[in-house]
Amino acid sequence: MASINSVTQKEKAYLEDALQMENLCITKYSVYMDQCQDREIKNLLSDIARNKRQHVDTLKQVLSGQVSSYQYQ
Repeated sequence: MASINSVTQKEKAYLEDALQMENLCITKYSVYMDQCQDREIKNLLSDIARNKRQHVDTLKQVLSGQVSSYQYQ
């Protein structure tokens, strides 16, 4: 298992940017779900937000050194 020390500063910066973008997407999809009346679209947005949360969890694991970033290449 690789630690965060095994990624370069540039890679770490990219991962942190990706984490911020995923969190922004989650926020936006939540707002869209609240505004949406169509149940099917609301479910689709919920599924997408759930997928984004999984991405956030994975990025956090990589940044904390729990998981090697090379597993996801």
